[in-house]
Amino acid sequence: MKRIPIVLAAAAMTLAACGGSTAGPAASSGGPSKVASIAAEVPSSVPTPIQIATDATYSPDEYIDPTTGDIVGWDIDLGKAICKVMGVACTFNNVTFDSIIPQLTASNPRYVLGISSFTPTADREAKGIDFVSYYKAGEGWVVAASSSITVNSAADMCGHNIAVETGTTEETDAWGYIGKQVGGTAMAGAKDNCTSAGKQDLKVSSFEKQTDANTALLSGRADIGFLDSQIAAYQVKATSGKVKTTGQGCSVAPYGIAMAKGSPVEKAVQDAVKYLIDNGYYKTILQTWSVADGAIASSDVKINDNNSIGATCVP
Repeated sequence: MKRIPIVLAAAAMTLAACGGSTAGPAASSGGPSKVASIAAEVPSSVPTPIQIATDATYSPDEYIDPTTGDIVGWDIDLGKAICKVMGVACTFNNVTFDSIIPQLTASNPRYVLGISSFTPTADREAKGIDFVSYYKAGEGWVVAASSSITVNSAADMCGHNIAVETGTTEETDAWGYIGKQVGGTAMAGAKDNCTSAGKQDLKVSSFEKQTDANTALLSGRADIGFLDSQIAAYQVKATSGKVKTTGQGCSVAPYGIAMAKGSPVEKAVQDAVKYLIDNGYYKTILQTWSVADGAIASSDVKINDNNSIGATCVP
């Protein structure tokens, strides 16, 4: 996940800040049904219900409804629709983001799919993952509403404490901007873009859950939140204006449904996404959750499309 998707000490405020804080929109009626030709692409050897991993701390994509305790979000609604088209039962499992890929590629995998705002990258593919693209999103920044910090580019992160979720593209990019691998090991031949410009280094603060990164920002332990653009925008509403977006989104790239390389359900998932787009269900889901700006055409539902669109956040 390229992800993102904030909190004061009070429990109620913690919920509002998380992004998994407010109840989601009601599910629309008239959803899709099983499509025989696509269902036939799912081998009988695939165990059902199909187990899907998600990190439900990333609203409005995937989060825990505070009223029901259910995993909800537009990613979840789309995943359920995909399963209906494939004619299979599916179960969503809430896990930490950085554990999803290892659990998809294990010798005895716990999950078949990962639907959790993943950005397809060459590094993730090299770990034995294929992605079916289904959306596009960029990276963005949020700061506390009272903050005077303005971030128009990655250079403006220099000298500040940056809150990111562990395992995300934003974590990799923040470290990469100062010429280091995640964790602080210098990358051969890479430069520190902060110190080379005569600025103080940025500090990367990584959190296992996005909700913890959000808490750090609102409590003043971090200066800037670095996350996916549509989630950044959602946080303004979710926190009742206690945070604000700053700058323009950048590094627009696809989202992909993750699965082990060569997964037997890969073709069915790809065709199900295309079907949902072509028949209007996809658009309805995105509009219901107010995230339709990232919609893609069925011709863009590709395997391992890791190409950024437009200016990148980090050179």
